[in-house]
Amino acid sequence: MLDTVFIYSCGDVMKKELPAKYYLAHFRELIEFVTSKCMHLLEPKHSKFISKINQLDEQSQCMLARVYSRKPYLVQAQSLNYEEITSPHQAIYTLKTAGILYEPNAQHYKQLIAHLTKPMLVELLSNYSEQVSFKKSAAKGELVTIACQLFSERADDLAPLYSQYVINNREDYYEYFEFLFAGRLSSGDVNHQNRFVMRDLGLTATREGHSESLSRFNTLAEAQSNYVLNRYRLAFKNIGNTKDETLDDKTPYTELAHLVLAQPAHGAQAHDIKNKLLVRLYKQLKNTDSELAFSLLEGCTDYAEAQEIQIREQYRLGNKAWVKAQLEQIIENPLTDDLLYFADDFLMRKFNKQTRSRLSTMLADTQCVLEIDEIYRGDVEQGVNEHYSAKGLTVFNTENTLWQSLFGLVFWHELFIESPYPPCNEFDIYPQVLQLGNFYEAQSTQIDARLKSCGTNQALLNLVCKHAAQYFEQPNGLFRWRSNLLEPLEALILNSPLEALIAHLTAMSKHYLQLKDGYPDLMVINNGQVHFEEVKAPGDKLRRNQLTTIDNLKNVGFTVHIAAVKWFVDPNRIYSVVDIETTGGLKGGNRITEIGIVKVQRGKVIDTWATLINPQRHIPSFITKLTGISDGMVYNAPVFADIAQPLLDKLAGSIFVAHNVNFDYGFIKKECEVAGHFFKMPKMCTVVESRRAFKGLKSYSLGNLSAHFNLNLTSHHRALADATATAELLLLIQNSETLTQ
Repeated sequence: MLDTVFIYSCGDVMKKELPAKYYLAHFRELIEFVTSKCMHLLEPKHSKFISKINQLDEQSQCMLARVYSRKPYLVQAQSLNYEEITSPHQAIYTLKTAGILYEPNAQHYKQLIAHLTKPMLVELLSNYSEQVSFKKSAAKGELVTIACQLFSERADDLAPLYSQYVINNREDYYEYFEFLFAGRLSSGDVNHQNRFVMRDLGLTATREGHSESLSRFNTLAEAQSNYVLNRYRLAFKNIGNTKDETLDDKTPYTELAHLVLAQPAHGAQAHDIKNKLLVRLYKQLKNTDSELAFSLLEGCTDYAEAQEIQIREQYRLGNKAWVKAQLEQIIENPLTDDLLYFADDFLMRKFNKQTRSRLSTMLADTQCVLEIDEIYRGDVEQGVNEHYSAKGLTVFNTENTLWQSLFGLVFWHELFIESPYPPCNEFDIYPQVLQLGNFYEAQSTQIDARLKSCGTNQALLNLVCKHAAQYFEQPNGLFRWRSNLLEPLEALILNSPLEALIAHLTAMSKHYLQLKDGYPDLMVINNGQVHFEEVKAPGDKLRRNQLTTIDNLKNVGFTVHIAAVKWFVDPNRIYSVVDIETTGGLKGGNRITEIGIVKVQRGKVIDTWATLINPQRHIPSFITKLTGISDGMVYNAPVFADIAQPLLDKLAGSIFVAHNVNFDYGFIKKECEVAGHFFKMPKMCTVVESRRAFKGLKSYSLGNLSAHFNLNLTSHHRALADATATAELLLLIQNSETLTQ
């Protein structure tokens, strides 16, 4: 049987069939990788397993690949029927004879019982009605408990069921092979299989021109410690997912804590995983086993979070002399800037009796208060953006994307082409050297030379543009390509001091993991000068990673403001009441045929605008009957791309209002994206507002509301007519709000 995949793209459904033996192809691809690149990372048992696989016939290899593609520990043999496997029973028999697959036995009775469906459990227990009592309506978990108690002394009675299953023993060997390939484990779907399938369908990013896969580990000890720690990480996650919140039993965490403590960590990645696991386990055990919990923190190696927790806890316990010594030691030789800020702040507040933290001081010293219309409560950054735009300033929503894309484009060669840590396979799109945190250490000569070549702002811009043109749409793991990617980068480069740009890029190359995020929300250009705005609505707080990044930007010469927002109701708001007509009700494959806009300010209509649009596809007859708009009427009308910019200009600086707003807003947003325009506005729905203002009406459709309130709806389902009626409805809503205040 061919496996069929349905791909949804731009509203069209494409049916794509994968080859019948695609699982086998992926299976062999993984085995080939392991045998050609990772033999030095295998134990004798792994080599013996591969030898057994290579001796299998194709049918048996197909069956093993299919079993390993399943999630459950037990797989019903009867379910293993595939068109490409002509004799499934023979294939399973061959795998059993080769000692690769096994049937469960009495040792697996608990796993078998847990695997059964509820009807199967009821049927099984019904055969023992004299020995056990149960209710058929009981939850499956209760039935599993009863069955496990019943068969604990008679597990052999389940022999007829054992023979119907095979054990999915992928964890014994195959999971390790997948880990060698991917570098991580997944608790969800089979990781490498999904990756290969998505690649075959062209739905996942892979490294272009990748020619040779490489081993990601140097030694067996490094590979195995990383593998075991990844398994412990999944075990921790699974405990959290399955734990009964009503129980106070920490035994699973205790057992796992001892295992993690005893596990050696070879290599930087293993140390990072172990440190993070120890801190997570500490948080689970600190209230029930404080002695073990503190030993977990002591087991961390060079880990800032663990140091911070220890200091806080020791201060709480009254060990102030120890705490002060630790803080002074950190300030003298900090692991990270983030830890330095913590130590400096803690020492200042707890020992030097300063009342304000460093975060509070920065917030007070750098903030500017902006009054922003409360319509932007759901998108405060957009409100500040439009506040500055209305003053004639150039504003970009930037956050982390600006600096991530600048960093990636400047150092493209060093990260992706000339790196001493090349990608291990076509799926590795995130630079390994950044994961390891030693980018500058490993390539300082090349990095310094790259930055030195950018002797002017224009030279830096030329480099960025060159790399953007040369590597456009190549997956990189740092930022997403988009058509206007260069616009904010050009503004940043040409309006900033070159020294500041070079200094911050250098800092990012040295401390990438600390400076990869926490950047301000907005970049503002005012009279050829760039500054950044971190936007904070009432109640928002400045996070420590933001302090780290903002301090770094300020220290190299950039201006950063904290924009503290104060809400107000703007009486001069302009409302653009919009209605559209379309070729159908779903955004996917349908297009806009007409747009109507009525602009309202201070209770009066100040402008109207409407246009037919050629949807570039047939208008169904039932739509023509509903709206009166036919193919002939739109034949000579402009296409959406031709009116996109005039439309955006018309809507700029206003509130987008519509009856069932997400329909009209969603269609226009989609059309703008297709035409290459960014679309984002504050919006208001007159359906929602009508329900609030006029409670108890039988219907809130525009037609019924128009009849109820005698609105001017002269030609229902034509854009300008519906927009006009909706504008009148908006005024009624506003009047009702005024009366109730």
